[in-house]
Amino acid sequence: MAHLRRNRGFVALTTLAAVSFLVMVSLFGLTGSKAPVALINLDGGPYAARLIEALERTNHSFALKSMNANKASEELHSGQLVGIITVPAHFSQEIEHGATVAIDVQIDNINVDLTSDVQRALPAAIVAFGWRHNFPGLRVRMVEHDVLPNDTGYIPYLVVSALALDAMLISGILGALAIAREFESKTVNFLRLSPASVSAVLAGKLIVAIAIATGALGITVLAIILIYGVVPISLFATLSTLCACTAIFTCFGAWLGAVLKRTLAAVPLLFGLVMPLYIDSGALEPARFDGEPIWRIAHLSPIYYAVGALEWAYHGIRVTPEPVFVDLLVLLGIAIASVALTLGRLSKGETR
Repeated sequence: MAHLRRNRGFVALTTLAAVSFLVMVSLFGLTGSKAPVALINLDGGPYAARLIEALERTNHSFALKSMNANKASEELHSGQLVGIITVPAHFSQEIEHGATVAIDVQIDNINVDLTSDVQRALPAAIVAFGWRHNFPGLRVRMVEHDVLPNDTGYIPYLVVSALALDAMLISGILGALAIAREFESKTVNFLRLSPASVSAVLAGKLIVAIAIATGALGITVLAIILIYGVVPISLFATLSTLCACTAIFTCFGAWLGAVLKRTLAAVPLLFGLVMPLYIDSGALEPARFDGEPIWRIAHLSPIYYAVGALEWAYHGIRVTPEPVFVDLLVLLGIAIASVALTLGRLSKGETR
């Protein structure tokens, strides 16, 4: 008890980690369960209304949004929609005469998991529609048009996003340990007396931490290639983006270490925060498909921008509405701010 009283910050942050895992589980259930899909109803008849009701009752698939064709096409190609379902004109009339009607479906197949949700939900809705009206045979069929020429498998998408998680966790912890131990060992005051500048000392510490983290992530990249068989389209772009993420998150961890001044506080905080940030960052599917509130919150996560950069570098796909250079600029801003704040802490030479 005496030891824990002297480390109240560690106890508090451990409790925060428990709460953050609860948030993580909640986010895991919320993301991807109701992806936005545009509905274009060119018929307006009774059977079209019944089909739309069947589509709306499908579970964990998509959320229908009625809109016109021009707006739907614009939002689909700007990454705001998973797909477009078009009920053709004279749908009700042709159904009444016993014809089989084709339902046109356009899908943003950036993630095969989301594509499968739509492909699974539509036939189920069509069957439910037929049962409700006691049709003797199938009256509706789906005609799919993909936005992208190739699908990205769920595992290839997931393992690449996991690199962003690895980068923040490994680099952040190494950066935090490098700085927090200066306060724990009470050597931070000596940095001000060193012949070298505080900036030079900090640079040396961060370079070593970045080098070790980059080596660890390099092993992870090899595992993804050799074990999972997921090969990047551009190894140079992948490694460059990964090195940038490593440097950025090391700087971020260094700032946390300077603020908390204890390794026992910095490490559980990083573990406690990184998983919710990871789930709400587009790691499982593009965050833009998870609804407006979750998508806005995702912008607070540095992993959101890292996932956007890595998915582009690895698969050549854009998972954020923002261009890739914007993702990298935001990460660069986080790194610069982290270094500046860390230098400020070290310059003060505080030991308590």
